[in-house]
Amino acid sequence: MSSLPTHSTSSSYQLDPLVTPVGPTSRFGGSAHNITQGIILQDSNMMSLKALSFSDGGSKLAHPSKADKASSCIRSPISTDECSIQELEQKLLEREGALQKLQRSLEEKELASSQAYEERQWRCKEELDGLEQKCSGKLKQASQKSQRTQQVLHLQVLQLQQEKRQLRQELESLMKEQDLLETKLKSYEKEKTSFAPALEETQWEVCQKSGEISLLKQQLKESQTEINTKASEILSLKAQLKDTRGKLEGMELKTQDLESALRTKGLELEVCENELQRKKNESELLREKVNLLEQELLELRAQAALQREAVSLGPGLGPGPGITFSEDIPALQRELERLRAELKEERQGHDQMSSGFQHERLVWKEEKEKVIQYQKQLQQSYLAMYQRNQRLEKALQQLAHGDGAGEAFEIDLEGADIPYEDIIATEI
Repeated sequence: MSSLPTHSTSSSYQLDPLVTPVGPTSRFGGSAHNITQGIILQDSNMMSLKALSFSDGGSKLAHPSKADKASSCIRSPISTDECSIQELEQKLLEREGALQKLQRSLEEKELASSQAYEERQWRCKEELDGLEQKCSGKLKQASQKSQRTQQVLHLQVLQLQQEKRQLRQELESLMKEQDLLETKLKSYEKEKTSFAPALEETQWEVCQKSGEISLLKQQLKESQTEINTKASEILSLKAQLKDTRGKLEGMELKTQDLESALRTKGLELEVCENELQRKKNESELLREKVNLLEQELLELRAQAALQREAVSLGPGLGPGPGITFSEDIPALQRELERLRAELKEERQGHDQMSSGFQHERLVWKEEKEKVIQYQKQLQQSYLAMYQRNQRLEKALQQLAHGDGAGEAFEIDLEGADIPYEDIIATEI
């Protein structure tokens, strides 16, 4: 009884070979060929299970174990065949139930695989329809593109034909030119024979120039090192240029303010000059009046002296016109004194105004000279910065294009001193 296989061992022995057919049914890609292969594999596994079960039973019946023989010798003689047959029948029933379960599971898996296959087939049909539509659209686009390319090619062919005609005409003209050039070449060859000694001299000069070029190359390397140093200096000068431009703008604003102040003072000076001229005219009128009155006084004094002489000579004569003259003299003297006093006042006012005017003119001249000097300094600094900027731009262009590699150039960092006489200040 111990030698017979138990239910656990038989069931494990049955389920081990069934692991292989389950895998392909779950992994197949949906084709009928894969499904048929899975079914064939399952049937072969079922047949192998049945054969194994019968072979196990037959072997147990044909070859009983040594323990059974020993037990039959010791114990009472019991029919072992009937017990083993019952156990085998029970095992067969169990295996038949397991086989039925396996068949059911296989049928269910076949249904699932067939459904999955149908779904895959339906999806494939839909994908094929979509691909057909896409292919038809692409074919239409390709046909349209081919038509367009044909039209473009036709136009290009026409253009090429026109170009071919033009090229033929040009070729004919070139052939004519070739004939002319051949004739010229023959004449040039004749000249070449005559110019042979001159060519030798030029070759000698070329050798000399090659030596000079090697020297210039050495100088070029040295100048390139200098250029690198100058480039750094140029960058620093650019920064200085920005600062000086800002300062120049501030100074220009100051000069504008000073120019406006000078203009206002110039207007005030013009007004003062007009008033002074008016006062001069008034003083001249007063002088003319004083001169006229002095002449009249002299005449009156002469007449008064004549009358006094006449009175002293002829006292019996009646009072003449001299009495009236003697009466007018004091009045005229008073007027003359009054006019002299007015003239003095006018002269004093004129002197005061002239002194004030001269003082203002001196102040104005000083301020004007200061402004002119300030403008000259501004123009000088501006011109120096402008020249420096131009030199820097030329140097940068030479550095950028590499044209000044053979020439050693220098940049005046301090700027040239420009005399004041060369700078023309603006009129104020």
